[in-house]
Formats: sequence, structure tokens, C-alpha cells
Amino acid sequence: MTASPSDETDRPVDQIERDLAAKRERLTADLACLIDQVHPKAVVRRALAQAKSTAQAGLADLKIRLERVSSQTEAGRRRIKAELRDEAGWRTDRLVAVAGGLLGVVTFAGVVRRLSGQKR
Repeated sequence: MTASPSDETDRPVDQIERDLAAKRERLTADLACLIDQVHPKAVVRRALAQAKSTAQAGLADLKIRLERVSSQTEAGRRRIKAELRDEAGWRTDRLVAVAGGLLGVVTFAGVVRRLSGQKR
């Protein structure tokens, strides 16, 4: 609520001076804070801090994903090895099946190329 003009004149001069000094101090503090916020070095410092924080969070997420992929890859490698090799050695029946599948894919690709008229 604003003071009425009659209240302003009823205040002693020293009270008005104290109020003005207090307002001046608040204004000075607010101005210093504003200058700090818009100062180029402060803006750069905040931007760098934010970029660093974002990069660190991304790096932490990437490490977690890489660890997960690494463990899945290792588990997959062990499963494939178990399918192709056992305690007695290589499982030739499985190796022949894999080689036959690969040969079938290569042959199919060759036939498709030949039928479509494309040359190597």
C-alpha cells in the first residue's frame, strides 16, 4: 500500500534519509547482481558449466551403454562358440551347416545378379 502525500510530509527528515539510503543500498546490490548476470565472462562461465555438465551426463550414459553392449557381445560370443565347439573339439556338423548356409546365400545372390543382367 502506498503512503498518502500527507504521510510523506509527516515523516521526519532523518527517517526519509534512512529510507533513501536503504533503497540506494538495495538498488546498488540489485545493479551489481544484474551486472554479474549479464557480464560476458559470467555468461561464458555459466555456458561452459552447463556444457560440461551435459557432456559429463552424456559420457556417463555412454559408459553404461557400452558396458551393457560389451557384456551382451561377450555373452553372444560364448553362445556362438558353444554352438560350434564343445569339449571334444569343433562340431563339424554345425560348421558344415553354417558353411552350407553361406554358400546358399552367395549362390542365390549370384543367380539373382545373373537373372537381372547386372555384371560385376
